[in-house]
Amino acid sequence: MSEPTIDDSIAHCVAKIRELVDREEPDPRDLLQLGYNLGRLSELTGGGRGPFWDRWKGPASRWDRDALGKLAQELPKSTIPARSPTSLPPGRPSHPDPIAEDRRGGD
Repeated sequence: MSEPTIDDSIAHCVAKIRELVDREEPDPRDLLQLGYNLGRLSELTGGGRGPFWDRWKGPASRWDRDALGKLAQELPKSTIPARSPTSLPPGRPSHPDPIAEDRRGGD
């Protein structure tokens, strides 16, 4: 099995963000996971704070679903890596999901 590419990791983050912003009422773990995935996108794309932090912090703090949904729909346009797709460096988790294990244990 081949290592995930940067594009694969970006697609995973975008999908997770869309899943999170579709939730009616987030719990604190959802907010943390949203922040994690936005930070990961910033890292993977080299996009910096603007598209992944500054634009999101107000709507996320109010959980403004309309604004978050619009921002989430813009992500594919904002996440094209500046470099060609390559495998992630060794030792980097491919698709970490720090909340998933906790949620599975609580069901």
